[in-house]
Amino acid sequence: MEQPVLGLGLLGFSESVGVRLQAWAAQAPAGWPEWRTCDPHLADAWMIAGDAVEVLGRDEVVIRHPHGSDERLTLNRAEVDRPLAFAAPLPEGFASAEFFEADSETSVRQRLQRFEGWLRPLRSQFALGAQLLERLGDYRSGGVVHVTLSGKLLAVIDIQRWQAALLIPARPVDLSMAEWVHGPSLSKDVPPSFIRLPLHRVMWTYAVRTRRDVLPGRYREQRLYLRRVPRLPAHWFDEIHLSLMRELIARPATVSQLLERTGWPEHELARHIGALYHAGGLTTDPDSARRAETETRRAMVALQFDQADRESELQTHHGQSEMMGPSSILREAVHSPLRVSTGKTGLDSVRGP
Repeated sequence: MEQPVLGLGLLGFSESVGVRLQAWAAQAPAGWPEWRTCDPHLADAWMIAGDAVEVLGRDEVVIRHPHGSDERLTLNRAEVDRPLAFAAPLPEGFASAEFFEADSETSVRQRLQRFEGWLRPLRSQFALGAQLLERLGDYRSGGVVHVTLSGKLLAVIDIQRWQAALLIPARPVDLSMAEWVHGPSLSKDVPPSFIRLPLHRVMWTYAVRTRRDVLPGRYREQRLYLRRVPRLPAHWFDEIHLSLMRELIARPATVSQLLERTGWPEHELARHIGALYHAGGLTTDPDSARRAETETRRAMVALQFDQADRESELQTHHGQSEMMGPSSILREAVHSPLRVSTGKTGLDSVRGP
């Protein structure tokens, strides 16, 4: 059974501690997800250095990040949309049941496994996406698919409407062993214990976390056009996704032309193109792209990211430590729970002039 690559954001740690945590996180036991450090805004879970945290209010904290810098990020815990844990020692007056010992590999591994349990719905979507990638070619006629295990319904997939509904407690292993029944007369009714998901979100969840090359062959040879901005939360895109969309809306190109224009490594480029493709963002049909051009340009503007910041960040992104500051593209955005902090805090008075 394929396991996802999950993103781990490290906030406030010194470089030496961050390197150690990164090494421990990468040692995934067989049959478990792999963890890789990444830009905290794109991470599936956060580890935060407790000694880099100051409490501002009941839910608001400031994190000095990167370690030893004057940069600070404000985090409102009420807005947090992913699991997190704080490395002991915690700041005075700050209580959290989610903590660990950063100098203990056992403690770090236990925390990652708790993250994996919390992220089971995402891992189940990954497992559903893995199966869909193999089976969608069999469902070109449309219809409905029921995914069942031992007579229990786990998912309902409406191919015509490009929608899925997934049983909330469904486990990834259940989906990998399930039976898929396809037919035009199957019920589209969704039980109340199911979560509804557009299929392009399921496929994106899979494409950005798989180690496989998921870009279809014809998309490596033919000219690519931006068909639409994928209908996803803005903070799901990284710098390369955003830059690729800008490149293609300005001038359609083949993969080889994009390699020349961007200078990115081929495997990295193919991985990002593959994610945009599976989220419905790309086409090789110029007429389809032309019909949607007005809406696509409007959607690009609606992302509301600063152009200059994107360009400067992209130029320095490769080779930069993942434990450095979050990308300038996203950390200024209203879409992120992490925001640049302004003004002095108690940490400044401790630090002195």
